[in-house]
Amino acid sequence: MNRLILALFATMAVAACGGAPSAAELVEVKRTDLVVTVEVTGELAAVDSTDVMPPPIPDMWDYKIAALADEGVEVKLGEPVVAFDASELERELDTLRNQADAATKKLDKRKVDAALARKDDELRLQEAEATLRKAGLKTGAPPDQTAAIELRLVEADRKLAEMALERARGRAAQVARADAAEIATLADEAAYATGRIKALETNVGRMQLVAARAGTIVYPTNWGGEKKKVGDSAWRMQPVLQIVGLGTMVGKGLIDEVDLARVADGQPVTMRLDALPDVQLRGTVTTIAKNVESRSQNDPSKIARVEVALAEQGTHPLRPGMRFRGEVETARLPGVLVIPAEAVFVTADGPVAYRLDGDELVAAKLTLGRRNATSIEVRSGLAAGDRVSRIDRGHP
Repeated sequence: MNRLILALFATMAVAACGGAPSAAELVEVKRTDLVVTVEVTGELAAVDSTDVMPPPIPDMWDYKIAALADEGVEVKLGEPVVAFDASELERELDTLRNQADAATKKLDKRKVDAALARKDDELRLQEAEATLRKAGLKTGAPPDQTAAIELRLVEADRKLAEMALERARGRAAQVARADAAEIATLADEAAYATGRIKALETNVGRMQLVAARAGTIVYPTNWGGEKKKVGDSAWRMQPVLQIVGLGTMVGKGLIDEVDLARVADGQPVTMRLDALPDVQLRGTVTTIAKNVESRSQNDPSKIARVEVALAEQGTHPLRPGMRFRGEVETARLPGVLVIPAEAVFVTADGPVAYRLDGDELVAAKLTLGRRNATSIEVRSGLAAGDRVSRIDRGHP
C-alpha cells in the first residue's frame, strides 16, 4: 500500500511539474564527511587588557564622561585617555574655600581679641595687687600710730583687696580657658576645611585619567551592545574603555540555549570576521558559561557565552571588538550519504527529494539523520551519485 501511495505521489508530482529538469536545477548526492555544527556569533577581545574605570571618589557613584580618547588609537604610558565631569566637585571646592577663608579670618580675630583680653586681665590683676600692697602697708604700721577703729577698717580693706585679687585671678583664668577652648575649636574647623580642600583638589585632579600602560584604546560594549560616549553616565565600577595589547586575541561568543547541550570544551571552531570576510580564523572552545542570559535588553531570547582560543592570528590586522560569525564543530560523521539541505522538501508523507529517473523527476521518500546548515545525512531513499532537484516539484 505504501509503495502504491508513493508511486501515485511521484506520478502526480511529475505531471504537475511538466518538462525535464535543467542541469542547473540538479545537484548530486554524495558520500562524504558530514560536519555537524552549532552557530556562534560574537566579537574578538584582547587577552592582555586593562580596564579604565571611574576613580573611587568618596560618596560618589555616578560619573559623567567629559572626554574620551578615540577608539583604536595607540597611547603611551601617562597619556590622557578619559576625563569625567568635575563641576560638582569644583563647586563644592569653591564653597569650602570660602568657608575656610571665613574660618581663618574668624580664628585670627578671635586670637587678637583673646590677646587684648589677656592684657586687660593683666591690668586688672596689677591694679588689684597694687591695692593689696597699699592695704598691707597700712596694716603694717605700728598700733600706737593708728587708732583702733581705723586699724579695723584698714584690715577690712586689706581683706577686700585680697578677695578682689583672687576674683580677678579666677576670672582671668576662666576667660583664658574659654578663649583657649574657642580658639582650639576654630583652629580645628579651619584645619578640617584646609584638609578637605586638599582632598577635593586631589579628587578633582583624579577625574582626569591617564594611561597606566601603553596599548590600543578599545571601547567595551555593554549587554545591550552599546559603547560609552562623551556625555554618558558611568557607574563607579563600570569600565569606560580598555587599553589592550594586540598580541593575542580570543573570541567572546554567544550560542543559542537550545544548542548548549551539544557544545563542549576543546571542540574546533571556524570563524569569519564581518570586517575581513576573506579571512578565516580557527580555534577551539575553552570556556562555556554555566548560566544562560538574555541576548540583549531588547531581545529576550536565551543564549550562553563561550570563549574561543584562536589557533593563530598570522599577520591579519585583528582588533578587539571585531564582529565574527562562525561554527562550532560538535560532531563529524565520516563517509555518510549527504544531500544539500535545499534539495529536501517536507510533504504530508514526510521528507522527500525529487530524484532524476531518466528524463523525469520521481519523488523519493527519505529517512534523514544528522544535519548542518547546508547538508543533511540520508539514511535511506537515495544512493550516491543520484541527482536531485533543488526546486520543489510537488508545488508548481
